[in-house]
Amino acid sequence: MNDPENIVTAIYRAVDWINGELPPDRQLIKAPETRLLGSQSALDSMHLVSLVITIEREVEDAFGVALTLVDERALSMKESPFRSIRSLADYVGILISE
Repeated sequence: MNDPENIVTAIYRAVDWINGELPPDRQLIKAPETRLLGSQSALDSMHLVSLVITIEREVEDAFGVALTLVDERALSMKESPFRSIRSLADYVGILISE
């Protein structure tokens, strides 16, 4: 159940929710390469926080695992796991498997 496809599906459900909060010209594209952080992202800091919280909820609903995505580990990584949907899905997969 915790295969990469199911993780991405959970993240896409969170993207659908956050897109409902964003104007049409700032909505996220549901694609692995979509940037979540940095100058190429459509998200401001508040929407990024909302997205992360929603992803945590979606992951718990889908996998029965409560995760905290923003912690010392994530913040100290050389490359942020929040840079794209793909990198975040990879990070979620690591956390679930632990």
